[in-house]
Amino acid sequence: MEEKKKSSLVVFISILIALIGGVISVAYIVYKAMSNKSYEEKWKDYDECGI
Repeated sequence: MEEKKKSSLVVFISILIALIGGVISVAYIVYKAMSNKSYEEKWKDYDECGI
């Protein structure tokens, strides 16, 4: 019985770590996309200047 509890706890922790990793990855991708959009918006007027 004790080993079954330990095994299910390990599975739960593994799944929790994987979910947290996935959420962090998605948040990073969204952050980079928004950052790139903001950067391009800031400099779009200077594209025609030849700089």
